[in-house]
Formats: sequence, C-alpha cells, structure tokens
Amino acid sequence: MKFTICHDTSKKEDAERLALHAGHGCVVLTRQEGAARERLETIRLLHDLNVGMVVRLALDSRAASGMPCKRASEVFRSYDAEFLDMLEHCGVDLFGLGALLAREEDAQ
Repeated sequence: MKFTICHDTSKKEDAERLALHAGHGCVVLTRQEGAARERLETIRLLHDLNVGMVVRLALDSRAASGMPCKRASEVFRSYDAEFLDMLEHCGVDLFGLGALLAREEDAQ
C-alpha cells in the first residue's frame, strides 16, 4: 500500500508531500520529492536494516532447521524463486524458515 500525505495543509500549493509505504509488518515514511542526499541516506538506512533482518532470519531458521515441517512448499508459494535463492545465498535455511512460518500460521 502507498499513501500520499500533505505535511502542512495550510500551504496547499507548496505543501510537503510525504509517501507512506505500508506492508505486512512494516511502515516506511519518506518525502515524496526528496533530494538526492535524502534518498541516498534512506537507501543506506534500509540496507542496514535489511542486512540485520536477514542475519536474524538466518540464525532463527538454522535454529529451527531440525523442526518437522510437512508444509514447507505451501508456505513459500507467495515468494518467487529468485527471492528464495537470495535468502539461501545469505545463509537462510529454507527448511527451518518453512517450519517457522508454518508454526506462525498455525498459531494464528
């Protein structure tokens, strides 16, 4: 989902426009017309955040790799092969990740 928010509605013509990007479990708010330096800093911040998340996912998936998971293929249906290959290349154990995701689905 993406929303556009006017930061200062009193200046309708010159209002700063913000873009709110929302996904499952995350929200990112950026200036819609950010300067090059702002976009660069945003990319760096998101990169650092992504690296940390992938490392945590790799550690958690390896810890769960011995857990039984009969539905691993079902769990990954909504992710394309390139994305899954990238995760595997980064050290994520897909069997362990499948077990974690299946356990989360069962808990809901």
